[in-house]
Amino acid sequence: MKRRRVARPLPHRAAASLALPAIASNIAVPIAGLVDTAALGHFATATDIGAVGLGAAVVSTLFWIFAFLRTGTTSLVGRALGRNDAQGAVRHVQRAFGLALALAALWLIVMWVVVPGILSILAPPGDARDAAIAYTLIRGLSLPALLMTLVVSGYFIGAKNTRIPLVIATTQAVANIVLDLILVGGAGLGATGAAWGTFGSEIIGAALAVTLLWRSLNASQRATFRDWRDHTLRHGWGVLLRFNGALMGRTALLTGVVTFVASVGSYFGPEVLAANAIMLQLMNLASYALDGYANAAEALVSHAAGAGDVPQFHAAVIATALPMAAIGIAMTLVYWFGRGVILTLLTDLPEVRATALEYWPWIALLPLLSWGAYWLDGVFLGAGQAGMMFAAMAVSVLGVFVPVLLIAAFYAGGLTNGVVWSSFLALNVVRQITLGLAYPRLTRKVAAGT
Repeated sequence: MKRRRVARPLPHRAAASLALPAIASNIAVPIAGLVDTAALGHFATATDIGAVGLGAAVVSTLFWIFAFLRTGTTSLVGRALGRNDAQGAVRHVQRAFGLALALAALWLIVMWVVVPGILSILAPPGDARDAAIAYTLIRGLSLPALLMTLVVSGYFIGAKNTRIPLVIATTQAVANIVLDLILVGGAGLGATGAAWGTFGSEIIGAALAVTLLWRSLNASQRATFRDWRDHTLRHGWGVLLRFNGALMGRTALLTGVVTFVASVGSYFGPEVLAANAIMLQLMNLASYALDGYANAAEALVSHAAGAGDVPQFHAAVIATALPMAAIGIAMTLVYWFGRGVILTLLTDLPEVRATALEYWPWIALLPLLSWGAYWLDGVFLGAGQAGMMFAAMAVSVLGVFVPVLLIAAFYAGGLTNGVVWSSFLALNVVRQITLGLAYPRLTRKVAAGT
């Protein structure tokens, strides 16, 4: 007599308990950016808005190339804890801190050449480019603080604790808002004031992150962190570098695309540049909201993958997919039907509002058409398959985004802002299709423990 297979219950409650603080934490970041944009929209000019949008996009490209420190730490820590290897989890964090310090030191040396060079390519000479360079250099000084915060957040999410990252992000967002209102609204410093405000908030966030990490450790764990000579710390660097290298390549491709979308508007005029800056802030808001359940998928999947528990792996995947789809649909509806209110809150410049409305269908459709890409990113990250993620991103960028732009530029009457946004939507659709096709292979790797 065959035994009936009992279905594994879906961990909806566990996913929600991880996702809801993560959503609040993630949304705090773009809300601060929206306050930057709103302050400039009401207290400055279209040039300031465009400069901050351009500079912020470059900062995102340069900084979020290093975002693997958060996602990589989450996956490595979560899989170690799934194997009940608490010591290994601590060692992963130590290696991540060492890598963060090395990257920060290198960046502080080269940024004075890299930033002006990049912006001289992305934007034509003029006030917008000059303001963007000043903004980006100021923001660049805070990279060491950002990298420390990424490592700490990665550790806590891997340990299934998204509440502490929420406290860190909320504190940082509030500090950014207060400093922004003082420096932009009060002192009238424009784009430079917005940069110093964000710089200050990132320093505050890093100090709080390190403090909370230290206080969360017991005496034995603190002793482990103090010991940088233990032989176990010398091993595992190859795994760390290969895994994070693939994540870095994948992130570099994506953020390079986002930077292009933000900067190409400078060639279509200041109104298009400013409109794109607003639309990218809304894209960030949607992506951070979706990333809440993607973070939950990372944490749940990493523990299941570490234990080699395939049924629990599938349960975590399904439990995070359903709410992410609902969030994508809801945000598309809010963006479409609330476009008038949203634009009124963000700027009182009529020419910028009119230009943004012209391209609004693209940003409204983005959450609906791209939620699956964020969801599968979380699943593949949790399972530690960064190589598959890099391959999917490479296919989407080099096989879809770039060819569409080249065809439009040389064979279809020239490049337009609408074509750029259409290519970006197509990239996200293809990325989730490619990852979906790789899911059976991912399942086999989880079962094999590889």
